[in-house]
Amino acid sequence: MVEDNEADILITQEILNYGGILNSLNSVSTAEEAILYLNKTTPFQWVKKPDLILLDINLPRGSGFGVLLEAKSNLALMDIPIIILTSSTCQYDKEFAMKNNADFYMEKPLEIALFKKFLEENESKKNSMHDTKF
Repeated sequence: MVEDNEADILITQEILNYGGILNSLNSVSTAEEAILYLNKTTPFQWVKKPDLILLDINLPRGSGFGVLLEAKSNLALMDIPIIILTSSTCQYDKEFAMKNNADFYMEKPLEIALFKKFLEENESKKNSMHDTKF
């Protein structure tokens, strides 16, 4: 999770725990840290590649959109689903995110039913890709 508001991190963690979804939640608080984390650059050289990114767009030291663009243009990272989780209700923000390959856009707080539906659809896509014969 890339989020600078500690309360939002805790709320999201509680929602994920309550929904029975959360295995572990790692978080960073700036766009700069997110890019270091994703690229496994010091101090994050030992982290595991995330299965999913929950990304706020209003961040210190860079924008969440910069993180989105970085991840979706990097061959090693572009397969990670990215959910924009933001307080922004601006239509432009949503359009920009989706045009630049965000996988889902959701306003805070995290809505567990929508999140579960996204996970199920994402899992179905992965399974159908693995079942495809070339």
